[in-house]
Amino acid sequence: MGAFLEMTVQRLWIILAVVLAGCGSNPASNDNGRSFKDLAATLNLGQAGAPPSLTDLDPTTAAALRQILQKDGQAITLVAHPALHYSSLMAPYGRNGDVQTWSSEKYETIALRQGILIASRGFGADLMSADAPSLAQIASGHGSFARRYFYLNGGDQTQQYDFACNLASGGAEAITIMAKTYAARKVTESCSGATGSFSNDYWFDTGNILRQSHQMVVVGRADMVLQRVID
Repeated sequence: MGAFLEMTVQRLWIILAVVLAGCGSNPASNDNGRSFKDLAATLNLGQAGAPPSLTDLDPTTAAALRQILQKDGQAITLVAHPALHYSSLMAPYGRNGDVQTWSSEKYETIALRQGILIASRGFGADLMSADAPSLAQIASGHGSFARRYFYLNGGDQTQQYDFACNLASGGAEAITIMAKTYAARKVTESCSGATGSFSNDYWFDTGNILRQSHQMVVVGRADMVLQRVID
């Protein structure tokens, strides 16, 4: 990776280390009067037991973390994988055409084509690649199309899984992402194939930005939750 991309993820690592692990030497408080050490204590990192998911922070902690991230100015996506008890913040790490790779501070990565998940790395049973509908197709809230997912089997051979999918509009719905509430409209994608069925859910804000989604990585496992925190 290039030096700039390396620095981007390293900056995210520093923010998380300071805010979440209380490792920073700067004890300055944010505008809510909560120090970095206070945030670390609230999140229970570095202590016995798993910390809460970043999607389930109390409003005060979430607002404080959002404020710090906004001041940094880096685009941030919150990624949670309930089946793996995983949640992390990810920053842009590379781009290939219209595909943006996002990375956590530990270098788990996801590849998104305009917000649509097409690959993952570092999550065990990963999605190698996918043929998926465009963001415009999904945003329309109607239509039918085919999806193709590619995985590696036990012999490191690529296997293809095909699904027939349909879109339906779910209407207006307010969503809250890290203490900020958005007016949104929901679109549901229902898919079925020989190996099973699943659904993906998408929430578009009033600017038609894909603000939140629940997208399938592996059939039969809880969806990956993606929340666009900082644009």
